[in-house]
Amino acid sequence: MRRFFQIFFVVMALSMAFDASAQQVVKKRIGVYQQNGNVEIAEATTTLVIDLVVEREQFVAGPYARYAQKYLGNRASLVDKDEYRLVSADVAVLRDEAYFAEEATIAVAEPQQTTQSMLSVDRMSASEKSAESLAKDAADKIFMLRRSRFELVTGDFGDGVYGAGLESALREMDKMERELLAMFYGTTSVTQSTERIIYPVNASQTTSVIARLSATSGIVEKNDLSGEIIMVVITPSHMEYPASAEKGKVAYRYANNAEVVVALGQQVMARRILPLYEFGQTVMFLQPSR
Repeated sequence: MRRFFQIFFVVMALSMAFDASAQQVVKKRIGVYQQNGNVEIAEATTTLVIDLVVEREQFVAGPYARYAQKYLGNRASLVDKDEYRLVSADVAVLRDEAYFAEEATIAVAEPQQTTQSMLSVDRMSASEKSAESLAKDAADKIFMLRRSRFELVTGDFGDGVYGAGLESALREMDKMERELLAMFYGTTSVTQSTERIIYPVNASQTTSVIARLSATSGIVEKNDLSGEIIMVVITPSHMEYPASAEKGKVAYRYANNAEVVVALGQQVMARRILPLYEFGQTVMFLQPSR
């Protein structure tokens, strides 16, 4: 019973802490005023920073793919593929208030160019051969490597190889086999990149399409209909604000602790409670507030 109450109080404390953080009071003095002998002109605006983590999967077909069925017994894909998907997202308030933008902008990383070896791994001489002959030679090498590996493991290869020498030999043979198999079945590489979107909040828009995700091109502009929409949905909360003084001349803008959701179509990718001035309230005081 005592253990139950301990867990109960811990859960209650965490819940209260979450509620307190969700109800944080964020305010900013606005208008024209003097501070430290300087004239300040301030306004309260909010800009969101949205990070989209995109995964790119590239498949490059092997040069001997059409001969995989004939020499290795399994079909191989003959078509290169390039696919993108959104794996995660995050959203936060941009703290550098010196930055202003009229609309969301997309920073798209240029894909890096990859270079292939000038000489195929299966080439052993400079003599000219047809693609099918080269494919047959590569398949023969694969089966030879497998036989040699079996003999090494069973101790049938000469006097036998043991210990670190055996491990090193097996690793090298595995590497050679993978490289030869890639000549038939191709290679797949998976990379991730982060695309950052700067989004100034507009009080008249609680739902905005900020970009799109194309399965073949990654993050694209919001007017590119080839991709699925990525949108920001803002839901202001009900908050209590201080009452304005009847003769107050000092203006403060209170932010609203709104729920901000980043979604890919109907799938929620990120959800945060953030202070947004655009959905808050201006309160007048008789003197500067602390």
